[in-house]
Amino acid sequence: MWKKEKRQICPKIHYKKTEQGIEITGCYGPQGQLILPDEIEGIPVTRIAAYAFAEKPEDEGEYVFVSEGGSLSSAGSRVCASQVTQIWLPSQVTEIGRYAFYRCRNLKRLILTDSLLDIGGGAFTGCRLEEVEIHFYQGERSCLKSIVDEIRFAIRAKLYYHKKEAGREEYIETAEVLFPEHYEEAVENTPARILETRRHGAGGYYRQCFYNRELDYKKYDELLYRTVAEESLQTAAELVLGRLRHPFRLAEDGREAYVSYLCAHREEAVKFLVETEDMEGMKFLAGQGYLTVSALDYALEWAAKSKKTEMLSLLMDEKQRLHPKKKKAFDL
Repeated sequence: MWKKEKRQICPKIHYKKTEQGIEITGCYGPQGQLILPDEIEGIPVTRIAAYAFAEKPEDEGEYVFVSEGGSLSSAGSRVCASQVTQIWLPSQVTEIGRYAFYRCRNLKRLILTDSLLDIGGGAFTGCRLEEVEIHFYQGERSCLKSIVDEIRFAIRAKLYYHKKEAGREEYIETAEVLFPEHYEEAVENTPARILETRRHGAGGYYRQCFYNRELDYKKYDELLYRTVAEESLQTAAELVLGRLRHPFRLAEDGREAYVSYLCAHREEAVKFLVETEDMEGMKFLAGQGYLTVSALDYALEWAAKSKKTEMLSLLMDEKQRLHPKKKKAFDL
């Protein structure tokens, strides 16, 4: 996790003091990308209050924190509901109250640590969260399952495991996992006079890959067949690329299944990388030998069509490096 700069902290925060630490009840500022302090008055921030970022808070709190460079007069209005787009939570937060992000429909990204294990009911009701970034310092337990259970849309998780070993500097192992969209619908079975529940999408199965608040990577990787059967080629390509690029806890049989899928669907993989302008992802494919001539040509065509100039330049360089044209020889 990169270091929070004081000038980046939300300019004005309402809070309460509790026996466990500081509880944030509301934030004021000019924009919806909120970075919350780890401490206030030297006391760790440990809780986000119920309805803290909803349109109508339960309680604004009796104390006010003003960050460095901020002021009471210039902090702007309360940032809540549809105004919230990204939140970087305090590193020692252990609990989020119920409906804390109620109807924050533009909240796309959430950054937190494994200190947070408890999330109140309905915390993400009305949200369409797209990306979660979690930093692990104490093991592999987190609140990830609670988050993905509340979001039926596709959600991407970037997981950073901070490791310490004797005689070695701290290092980070990374995982990148996708939980596809899923939903249920009730369908009437008229002859039997009953309602049947039908499930759509592979996301529901992936959301069951947890045990004791830890992501079960083996179980996750065994579900590739569900993605292939029920999701689009683009979704499958994204999921496969994420696991191969960051193979945390990836067993050999799982790796072989992902590689087999990637080799059979190179065009979908490069199309996804071109559309998302993922330069590092394309370099990964090139470095691992997955970019065949036909895959490169397809990527070049798609990059030109999509007017992705930087990606186009990278692909032209890779084609020249990987598949250089042979110089013509002339006999005299």
